[in-house]
Amino acid sequence: MKHKLIIAGLMVMLFSGMCIIENDCVSCRPKTDMDSDTSSVYMLAGEFRTVFANLLWIKAEQYHHEYIMHGKDWTKDDELLGLVRLITKLDPHFPEAYAVGTYLYADGRKDNREAIKYLREGIYYNPKEWSLHQIAAIMYGYRMHNYDRAVYHAKMALKYCDHDFYRKANVRLLKTIERDAKQAKKSAT
Repeated sequence: MKHKLIIAGLMVMLFSGMCIIENDCVSCRPKTDMDSDTSSVYMLAGEFRTVFANLLWIKAEQYHHEYIMHGKDWTKDDELLGLVRLITKLDPHFPEAYAVGTYLYADGRKDNREAIKYLREGIYYNPKEWSLHQIAAIMYGYRMHNYDRAVYHAKMALKYCDHDFYRKANVRLLKTIERDAKQAKKSAT
Protein backbone atom coordinates (compact mmCIF):
# COMPACT_ATOMS: atom_id res chain seq x y z
CA MET A 1 0.00 0.00 0.00
CA LYS A 2 2.80 2.39 0.93
CA HIS A 3 4.46 1.64 -2.42
CA LYS A 4 1.30 2.60 -4.32
CA LEU A 5 1.03 5.91 -2.44
CA ILE A 6 4.61 6.77 -3.33
CA ILE A 7 3.99 5.98 -7.00
CA ALA A 8 0.77 8.01 -6.98
CA GLY A 9 2.59 10.95 -5.38
CA LEU A 10 5.35 10.77 -7.97
CA MET A 11 2.78 10.69 -10.78
CA VAL A 12 1.04 13.78 -9.38
CA MET A 13 4.39 15.58 -9.17
CA LEU A 14 5.26 14.54 -12.72
CA PHE A 15 1.88 15.63 -14.05
CA SER A 16 2.09 18.95 -12.20
CA GLY A 17 5.59 19.57 -13.52
CA MET A 18 4.51 18.80 -17.06
CA CYS A 19 1.55 21.18 -16.71
CA ILE A 20 3.86 23.97 -15.53
CA ILE A 21 6.31 23.38 -18.37
CA GLU A 22 3.47 23.17 -20.89
CA ASN A 23 1.96 26.44 -19.62
CA ASP A 24 5.34 28.18 -19.82
CA CYS A 25 5.76 27.02 -23.42
CA VAL A 26 2.25 28.11 -24.35
CA SER A 27 2.73 31.55 -22.76
CA CYS A 28 5.81 32.12 -24.93
CA ARG A 29 4.10 31.43 -28.24
CA PRO A 30 2.95 34.37 -30.36
CA LYS A 31 -0.67 35.45 -29.99
CA THR A 32 -3.07 34.93 -32.87
CA ASP A 33 -6.50 36.34 -33.68
CA MET A 34 -8.04 33.05 -32.56
CA ASP A 35 -6.56 33.38 -29.06
CA SER A 36 -8.72 36.40 -28.24
CA ASP A 37 -11.95 34.55 -29.07
CA THR A 38 -11.04 31.33 -27.26
CA SER A 39 -12.29 30.87 -23.71
CA SER A 40 -9.71 30.14 -21.04
CA VAL A 41 -11.58 26.97 -20.05
CA TYR A 42 -11.33 25.66 -23.60
CA MET A 43 -7.64 26.56 -23.75
CA LEU A 44 -6.99 24.85 -20.43
CA ALA A 45 -8.78 21.71 -21.61
CA GLY A 46 -6.64 21.73 -24.74
CA GLU A 47 -3.48 22.04 -22.69
CA PHE A 48 -4.50 19.12 -20.51
CA ARG A 49 -5.20 17.04 -23.61
CA THR A 50 -1.70 17.79 -24.88
CA VAL A 51 -0.13 16.96 -21.53
CA PHE A 52 -2.15 13.75 -21.31
CA ALA A 53 -1.08 12.81 -24.85
CA ASN A 54 2.56 13.32 -23.81
CA LEU A 55 2.06 11.12 -20.75
CA LEU A 56 0.48 8.44 -22.92
CA TRP A 57 3.43 8.68 -25.32
CA ILE A 58 5.81 8.00 -22.42
CA LYS A 59 3.68 4.98 -21.52
CA ALA A 60 3.63 3.83 -25.16
CA GLU A 61 7.43 4.08 -25.34
CA GLN A 62 7.82 2.03 -22.17
CA TYR A 63 5.27 -0.53 -23.36
CA HIS A 64 6.93 -0.73 -26.78
CA HIS A 65 10.35 -1.49 -25.31
CA GLU A 66 8.95 -4.08 -22.92
CA TYR A 67 7.18 -5.75 -25.86
CA ILE A 68 10.43 -5.94 -27.84
CA MET A 69 12.34 -7.15 -24.78
CA HIS A 70 10.12 -10.24 -24.75
CA GLY A 71 11.21 -11.02 -28.32
CA LYS A 72 7.99 -10.03 -30.01
CA ASP A 73 7.54 -8.19 -33.33
CA TRP A 74 6.45 -4.69 -32.32
CA THR A 75 4.62 -4.13 -35.61
CA LYS A 76 2.09 -6.79 -34.64
CA ASP A 77 1.18 -5.04 -31.37
CA ASP A 78 -2.48 -4.03 -31.73
CA GLU A 79 -2.57 -2.60 -28.21
CA LEU A 80 0.18 -0.14 -29.12
CA LEU A 81 -1.82 0.84 -32.20
CA GLY A 82 -4.82 1.65 -30.00
CA LEU A 83 -2.65 3.74 -27.70
CA VAL A 84 -1.09 5.62 -30.63
CA ARG A 85 -4.54 6.36 -32.09
CA LEU A 86 -5.68 7.72 -28.73
CA ILE A 87 -2.59 9.95 -28.57
CA THR A 88 -3.33 11.45 -31.99
CA LYS A 89 -6.99 11.99 -31.06
CA LEU A 90 -5.89 13.92 -27.98
CA ASP A 91 -3.15 15.81 -29.80
CA PRO A 92 -3.31 15.73 -33.61
CA HIS A 93 -0.02 17.68 -33.72
CA PHE A 94 2.02 14.66 -32.60
CA PRO A 95 3.91 13.50 -35.72
CA GLU A 96 5.87 10.75 -33.96
CA ALA A 97 2.63 8.99 -33.06
CA TYR A 98 1.40 9.20 -36.65
CA ALA A 99 4.71 7.73 -37.86
CA VAL A 100 4.52 4.78 -35.47
CA GLY A 101 0.85 4.20 -36.27
CA THR A 102 1.59 4.18 -39.99
CA TYR A 103 4.20 1.46 -39.56
CA LEU A 104 1.88 -0.53 -37.31
CA TYR A 105 -0.80 -0.51 -40.01
CA ALA A 106 1.60 -1.16 -42.90
CA ASP A 107 3.89 -3.76 -41.37
CA GLY A 108 1.80 -5.32 -38.63
CA ARG A 109 -1.59 -5.46 -40.27
CA LYS A 110 -0.29 -5.43 -43.85
CA ASP A 111 -2.89 -2.77 -44.59
CA ASN A 112 -1.26 -0.13 -46.79
CA ARG A 113 -4.58 1.60 -47.44
CA GLU A 114 -5.25 2.17 -43.75
CA ALA A 115 -1.60 3.15 -43.23
CA ILE A 116 -1.83 5.81 -45.95
CA LYS A 117 -5.18 7.02 -44.62
CA TYR A 118 -3.70 7.46 -41.14
CA LEU A 119 -0.56 9.08 -42.54
CA ARG A 120 -2.63 11.51 -44.61
CA GLU A 121 -4.46 12.52 -41.42
CA GLY A 122 -1.08 13.19 -39.82
CA ILE A 123 0.04 15.29 -42.77
CA TYR A 124 -3.25 17.20 -42.71
CA TYR A 125 -2.61 18.27 -39.10
CA ASN A 126 1.16 18.65 -39.56
CA PRO A 127 1.65 19.81 -43.17
CA LYS A 128 5.23 21.01 -42.66
CA GLU A 129 6.47 17.91 -40.83
CA TRP A 130 9.16 16.58 -43.15
CA SER A 131 9.35 13.16 -41.49
CA LEU A 132 5.70 12.39 -42.32
CA HIS A 133 6.28 13.41 -45.94
CA GLN A 134 9.35 11.17 -46.00
CA ILE A 135 7.30 8.20 -44.78
CA ALA A 136 4.64 9.01 -47.38
CA ALA A 137 7.30 9.03 -50.12
CA ILE A 138 8.52 5.62 -48.99
CA MET A 139 5.01 4.20 -48.70
CA TYR A 140 3.87 5.49 -52.09
CA GLY A 141 7.13 4.64 -53.85
CA TYR A 142 8.13 1.26 -52.49
CA ARG A 143 4.88 -0.25 -51.30
CA MET A 144 2.28 1.16 -53.65
CA HIS A 145 4.41 2.02 -56.73
CA ASN A 146 2.62 5.35 -57.09
CA TYR A 147 5.68 7.32 -58.13
CA ASP A 148 3.92 10.62 -58.81
CA ARG A 149 2.76 10.85 -55.22
CA ALA A 150 6.07 9.50 -53.97
CA VAL A 151 8.01 12.21 -55.81
CA TYR A 152 5.65 14.90 -54.50
CA HIS A 153 6.12 13.80 -50.88
CA ALA A 154 9.89 13.36 -51.29
CA LYS A 155 10.06 16.96 -52.54
CA MET A 156 7.95 18.14 -49.60
CA ALA A 157 10.20 16.26 -47.15
CA LEU A 158 13.20 17.97 -48.70
CA LYS A 159 11.49 21.37 -48.66
CA TYR A 160 10.65 21.27 -44.95
CA CYS A 161 13.72 19.46 -43.62
CA ASP A 162 16.17 21.80 -41.92
CA HIS A 163 18.70 19.30 -40.57
CA ASP A 164 21.76 18.61 -42.74
CA PHE A 165 21.96 14.86 -42.15
CA TYR A 166 18.28 14.24 -42.85
CA ARG A 167 18.32 16.68 -45.73
CA LYS A 168 21.01 14.59 -47.44
CA ALA A 169 18.96 11.46 -46.80
CA ASN A 170 15.91 13.14 -48.37
CA VAL A 171 17.96 14.14 -51.42
CA ARG A 172 18.99 10.49 -51.86
CA LEU A 173 15.39 9.37 -51.37
CA LEU A 174 14.13 11.79 -54.03
CA LYS A 175 16.82 10.70 -56.53
CA THR A 176 16.07 7.03 -55.88
CA ILE A 177 12.33 7.48 -56.34
CA GLU A 178 12.84 9.50 -59.54
CA ARG A 179 15.15 6.76 -60.87
CA ASP A 180 12.63 4.04 -59.96
CA ALA A 181 9.84 6.03 -61.63
CA LYS A 182 11.86 6.23 -64.87
CA GLN A 183 12.56 2.49 -64.75
CA ALA A 184 8.89 1.73 -64.14
CA LYS A 185 7.91 3.86 -67.16
CA LYS A 186 10.49 2.05 -69.34
CA SER A 187 9.17 -1.33 -68.21
CA ALA A 188 5.59 -0.31 -68.96
CA THR A 189 6.41 0.59 -72.57
